[in-house]
Amino acid sequence: MYPIRYIHAADLHLDAVFAGLSREASPQSGDLARLLHMATFTAMERLFALCERERPDFLVIAGDIYNQEDQSIRAQLMLRDDCERLAAFGVRVFLAHGNHDPLPSRLHTLRWPSNVTVFGNTIESHAVLREGEPVAFVHGISHDNAQEGRNLARLFQRRDSPCFQLGVLHCTLEGSKAERYAPCSLDDLRACGLDAWALGHVHERIVLSEQQPLVLYPGNTQGLHINESGERGCFLISAVPSGEGFSCSAAFKPLGPVIWQTQEVCVDDMEHLDTLDARLFSALEELSANAPPGCEAVLARLRLTGRTPLDAALRRPAALADLCERLRDGVTRPQVWLKDIDLRTAPAVDLTAARSREDLLGEALRLAEAGRATGDGVRELVDGALKPLQGHARARKALPQLSDEEYAALFSDAERLCIDLMENR
Repeated sequence: MYPIRYIHAADLHLDAVFAGLSREASPQSGDLARLLHMATFTAMERLFALCERERPDFLVIAGDIYNQEDQSIRAQLMLRDDCERLAAFGVRVFLAHGNHDPLPSRLHTLRWPSNVTVFGNTIESHAVLREGEPVAFVHGISHDNAQEGRNLARLFQRRDSPCFQLGVLHCTLEGSKAERYAPCSLDDLRACGLDAWALGHVHERIVLSEQQPLVLYPGNTQGLHINESGERGCFLISAVPSGEGFSCSAAFKPLGPVIWQTQEVCVDDMEHLDTLDARLFSALEELSANAPPGCEAVLARLRLTGRTPLDAALRRPAALADLCERLRDGVTRPQVWLKDIDLRTAPAVDLTAARSREDLLGEALRLAEAGRATGDGVRELVDGALKPLQGHARARKALPQLSDEEYAALFSDAERLCIDLMENR
C-alpha cells in the first residue's frame, strides 16, 4: 500500500456560452465578452498548471468536458495539447464522458498522447504504476449516449489488490436536484468496496462522504450562470494508508477566472433615489474589493430587499433597466459587471398594525403569516394555486421545479401585491 495524490475535476464545459448576458451592452462589454468567451479555457489552463506544480500521480476529469451540441473542435484539440504537457512529467490523465459529451460526440480522428486513458462504454480498470509497480487502480466508464439511464455504479467492482482504488463516474446521486443521468445511491457506491469516488455532473462542490469511501463532487471549474455563484475549481486529494484502507483528505483549489455573485442590499425605509443610487454603487465596489485572488471579473446580481417608499417607483416599467445602465456606466472598477437587479422589496407598511386591522388586507396578511409559521404553508399555498394546471400535460411540462427559495419569493411577491393593490392604489 502506497500513498497517492491525485486531482479530481469535472464539468469543464469547454467553449460553453454564458447564460443571461447576451442583451447587455456597455463600453466595457467588448472586453467582458472576450473574457467570458475564454473563461472555461482559462479554467482548464489553470487546472493543468496546477498539475504541473503539484505533480500528482494522476488527473481525473469526470465527464462533461465539453458540450456535444457545440461540436467544438478547438476544445478537444486544446485538451489534447494540455494532456501532452503532462506526459513530460509522467502524470496520467483519465477522462470519462458524461451526458453533455457522450462517447459518440468525441473526435475519433484525434490521437491522444500515451499518458491519456479515455474510458469506454463498459467498466474499465487501469493500473497506475510507480517504478513499474501498481500503486493504484482507477476504474471508470463513460456515457454511451446523452440519455444514460442505467445505474452504472452497480457495474463497478474492486480488484483483488490492497492498492488504492478509485471509481470515476458521471452520475446523479439519489436525492439530488440535478437532471437524472446514470442514477445511483450512496449505498451503491459503498457496496463496490472502492477507497474513493471521483464524481461529475452536479455543478456544486459537495462532499458526500469523508470516511472510506471518500465521495466527492468537485463542481464545475467555471460557473456558467448567476445560480452557480462563488469560486469554482477542483480537488487535490491525498490518500494515505491507514489500517486496512486509506485515509483521504481533499483540498479545494479555485480555477475559474469569473465569479458570479448575488449581493443583497437592504433598503428598509429608504426614501430617496440618490441614497439608493449611492448604496448600489457601494455594493458593487464591495464585491470588487472582496474578490478572491485569481478572479478576473465579478458578474453581479444586486438583490434589493426590505420595505421602502421607493417600492412603487422601482416597479415602474423600465425603472430597473435605467438603473442598471447607470450603474454599469458608473462603476470604476473594470472587473465588476452588473448583470441585473433582483427586486424583492415591498411597500413601506407597518405590518404589525396592518395585520391587526379588521379588513380584507388584515385578513390576507394574517393568512400569509400563518402560512409562514407552518413551514410548508408557503409551498402548499403556491401548489394549491397551480393545481388546476396539473391536469394539462403541456402546462404541467412547462411548470418549473421550484426551490424553497423560489417558493418563498413567490409568496413574498403575493403578499406585496396584496398590500400594493389594497393599500396604495
